[in-house]
Amino acid sequence: MVEDYYWNWHSCTQTIYVSSNGSGTPDIQWPDDIELDGCDPDVNPYHLPPPNNFPTWTYSECGMLGRSYSDMEFYVNSQCRKIMRTWKIMDWCDYSPSYGYKIYTHVQILYLINRTEPVYTCPDDIVVGSNNCKNADVVAPPLEVDPSVCGGNFIVTNDSPYSISKGANISGQYPIGTTKVTYTIKYACGKTKKCHVNVIVKNEARPTPICIGKLVTALMPVDTDGDGKIDNGMVEVWAKTLDQGSFPKCGYSSLSFSFSQDVKEKTKIFTCEDVGLNKEKIWVTDSKGGQNYCEVDIIVQNNNANIPDCEPKPVPPIDTLYAIKGNVLTLTDTPVHGAEITAEYKDPIEKYIITYDTVQILKLDSFVNASGYTLYRYDLVESITQHVDTTYEYLSFTVLTDEKGNYLFDSLPHRDKPLNIFGSYTNDAHQFIDAKDVGILDNFIKGNIIFPSYYQYVAADINEDGVIDENDLDLLKDFVDGTIDTLVGNQWFLLDKNVSFTNPEDVLNQPLPLVVSLDSIASKQAPVDFVAVKKGNLSVDPGSIVPPYIETRSLSETGVKAWPNPFNHSVQFVIKSDENQPAQLRFMNISGQIMMEKEYTLTKGTNIISVDINSDYEGLMLYQWLIKGQPLNGKLTKIK
Repeated sequence: MVEDYYWNWHSCTQTIYVSSNGSGTPDIQWPDDIELDGCDPDVNPYHLPPPNNFPTWTYSECGMLGRSYSDMEFYVNSQCRKIMRTWKIMDWCDYSPSYGYKIYTHVQILYLINRTEPVYTCPDDIVVGSNNCKNADVVAPPLEVDPSVCGGNFIVTNDSPYSISKGANISGQYPIGTTKVTYTIKYACGKTKKCHVNVIVKNEARPTPICIGKLVTALMPVDTDGDGKIDNGMVEVWAKTLDQGSFPKCGYSSLSFSFSQDVKEKTKIFTCEDVGLNKEKIWVTDSKGGQNYCEVDIIVQNNNANIPDCEPKPVPPIDTLYAIKGNVLTLTDTPVHGAEITAEYKDPIEKYIITYDTVQILKLDSFVNASGYTLYRYDLVESITQHVDTTYEYLSFTVLTDEKGNYLFDSLPHRDKPLNIFGSYTNDAHQFIDAKDVGILDNFIKGNIIFPSYYQYVAADINEDGVIDENDLDLLKDFVDGTIDTLVGNQWFLLDKNVSFTNPEDVLNQPLPLVVSLDSIASKQAPVDFVAVKKGNLSVDPGSIVPPYIETRSLSETGVKAWPNPFNHSVQFVIKSDENQPAQLRFMNISGQIMMEKEYTLTKGTNIISVDINSDYEGLMLYQWLIKGQPLNGKLTKIK
């Protein structure tokens, strides 16, 4: 208050406002949204750059601000995630008894996106055959994505209308024709990669051919050079005339007939060169290109035409067709009597079963008599209906070996189909196996002896695990002393005689040659022989079937012959060598124990080496030449 000169008092009022800013609220700069790339990027705000890390504000003297945040993560897939980060800032100085502290809120968005494209290999087109005129089951492996990209947990879909599942596997039942299938691989957020594959189902349903079994036809005389004299004969046969009711499948009504797979070869001309029996294939083709055939015997004759010098072809020697033979011998060339040998066709064989139904029916007939009247009568007529059923059958045939170990399949029904030949044999489990075999296996495991023959490796792998060790020895001991009655797995192995191994021990790491596969049966089929090896029988002559002259791929110009055999004190070796080189000779008894070793130097050409063996040993023994590190094995018999 102020007093003037006249003693009057005067007053005024001033209002002063104190706040953090003009509006009374803090000035906050909230963090910006951000996109982070990678499989699992770091989202800790302490590791993010500004202005994406923390909220900031302008401090005021009358405010006390504090911050906090919480995250909510939304998972789309392993390549796409979204975090909603809620920031809260509280002013400790702005308190209301009714509403509590003043809290400011903001939501920041963090996008976690892996933009690395998925790595995968699009499969090749799938081709299958259908035999039911409609469809075929398709089994396809799932599309695989390289797991090195964020663990490979990608979403894969397919658009096939025939797949059982709509994921990475398109297996299902597909109709005849081509179905284009698209795989879609999703990655990042909304991005995709596509892969296309064609599923092709071919119609392999073939017509059913039915032909006459035999046709006899005669030649017509022909003057080929125009000199007025008959000098040849000719007859033309149409393939269609040999049909006897062939029918199509799948409703393909149109059929054509030809003498080969070429549908244009509808006829065939036979001349004097064809007089006699001709075995022909009559091919039946439907409107979709499906083919099948039947065989017909066409006998061409020179009858009343009397064509000169037109005689039947000489009958060739008869060889047994559709036949397979061979033998089964042990390592000592002993015949195995009673072994079962099986010939099994790999693919199913199509068979036709023809049946006939015969019924008698009354048929109305009429005729006009001499008086002009029409008379009616019923005749009993037979009606014959033919039925042809098609079946598929896996064919196999089994024979036993005779006393000489020989077997023969003499009536196999198909020669142009692939088949497998294999065998089995059992006898007294303990026969030929004793303590001597245990001793040999023990010495082999200790490294005292070697097995020169892969057959001994087969016989020594008692538990068939591909490793010869103490476990095999324990099993063999228990078997010999009667602790166990049988050995696990096979008792005998019937092995393809034509199989060999450069290193005998390689047999442990490869499938045993128990099956001989043939693409077809040749008219003069080579014998299919087997070598019988009994598990645990190690004290046999492993070289009994090794030929005296051996060639290896690496020693194509080197061979070994030994004579005399049997011998008493001295044996000579003839060795052909393609160069001057060192060689080592080793003699072993039938247990594999080394009896003698010698070093030699071979010269290029033929080498004759005489070796004296003065030991008291007699019986079967093995020799092994090591040339260029490759073994050349054989057997000898030493006598007194």
